[in-house]
Amino acid sequence: MTPHTLLLTGVVFNAFAAALITFINSLADFYRAHGILAWVVGTLVVRGPAWTWAAFTTLAIGLVLLVASARDLNALALGEEGAVSLGVDVGRARRRVYLAVALLVAGAVPVSGMIGFVGLIVPHAVRLLVGSDQRRVLPASLWGGAVFLVLADTMARTALGPTELPVCVVTALCGGPFFLSLLRRQGRREVFGDA
Repeated sequence: MTPHTLLLTGVVFNAFAAALITFINSLADFYRAHGILAWVVGTLVVRGPAWTWAAFTTLAIGLVLLVASARDLNALALGEEGAVSLGVDVGRARRRVYLAVALLVAGAVPVSGMIGFVGLIVPHAVRLLVGSDQRRVLPASLWGGAVFLVLADTMARTALGPTELPVCVVTALCGGPFFLSLLRRQGRREVFGDA
């Protein structure tokens, strides 16, 4: 699948899943509907040891697979032909990365809900600091994401006193301006070149 096809597939699945969540939410009683809403917007509430161990195991396997794919990701940054010329089995590398990402999402989302922008902000910011070598970007993104999420959650819990904001509000308020600045910078590069 091309990246555009994969992206559009994700958009379609997201819309379908959102419709299912809305349908389930409309059938639920008030308390369950509130719990569903809390999960949809994302929360860092501890759900118990069984959930924690299941998430930890799934995340650990996904992380090991992804870090093991760092060299292949570096090669794939050169394009398919460049990666093949470096001896990378592109199909196998993509399947391994897709599996790793699926495991990471499967480990995180059931526990925390859908907290947006963390996986978009942190790797871009880390890449600006450590360069584009995935052997440095992946571990730095892991720690940077954890620190960013803890700071965002702390701000969400304390910013308005006794009222607790959903953590996704803070991550989106950080992520929106960050991406607008990246888009603006990319637009300048396209107009004026890299100089």
